[in-house]
Amino acid sequence: MTTPTVLQLYPPPHRECALEGLYLEHPMGHPDQRDEPFVYTNFVSSLDGRIAVEHPRERRLAAPKAITNARDWRLFQELAARADALIVSASFLRNLAAGTAQDKLPLSDDPIFADLHDWRRNQGMTPQPALVILSRSLDVPLAELGRITDRPVYLAVGQRVDQQDLKAAEKTGLRVLTAGSGDTVEGKALIDALGNAGFRRIYSMAGPRVLHTLLRDRVLHRLYLTHFHRVLGGRSFDTLLEGDPLATPASFAVGSLYYDPVAEKDVGQFFATYDLLPEDSDLR
Repeated sequence: MTTPTVLQLYPPPHRECALEGLYLEHPMGHPDQRDEPFVYTNFVSSLDGRIAVEHPRERRLAAPKAITNARDWRLFQELAARADALIVSASFLRNLAAGTAQDKLPLSDDPIFADLHDWRRNQGMTPQPALVILSRSLDVPLAELGRITDRPVYLAVGQRVDQQDLKAAEKTGLRVLTAGSGDTVEGKALIDALGNAGFRRIYSMAGPRVLHTLLRDRVLHRLYLTHFHRVLGGRSFDTLLEGDPLATPASFAVGSLYYDPVAEKDVGQFFATYDLLPEDSDLR
């Protein structure tokens, strides 16, 4: 069987690269050797910026089948393999309980990803990344959480969370992190708390509102973005960011760009990485 490859467009020189292992080789650390968490996220988007569209039968937004594909999914799993902790929103857990989530939590137990489990073991990492759930109201399916036994599970909340709900959550064995002075989780407080818990590579699998939280406090370091070469349209959709305008726009530098010409029926995609620039580099 032919090994899947992509074409590296940036940085030069142009070269053909194996798809499998592409993101396992990416450096994830701070250039100045700071001993603090490295935070990254990942999205797949259509050319018109859709990361989720209205489900044809259910009243919810979901990842468009027209742009999701096995080659992007491979890299999604590689990013999870790199992580000490995964950030998800409470809605992900509700979808998981309802059976409407895109998939189970990574790393997948599909045999095609056995090499990623081996990779983590060879790196001296735990079998699965820890799970960090961001919640405002503690409206999370606690019974579903009780079935997640393959990894530590943390619940991140603001200080003003209802104390009775918090006690109920703690009884399930959840480890609670207070990460915000108000009703909601704050980006810097969250990453500081996770750093103090010993996590160094943190992968946000959450959506546009959590990305806004991370960018507002400038604690995100890298955006992995798959640009699938289709235009979808539609009136109800999610794009990368949801929330108020950022006080200072977040500027990114391209870290790498790969062209995958055979994603589906000759429709290609770009795999891009963007690194957040220091705030004083932003255009005014």
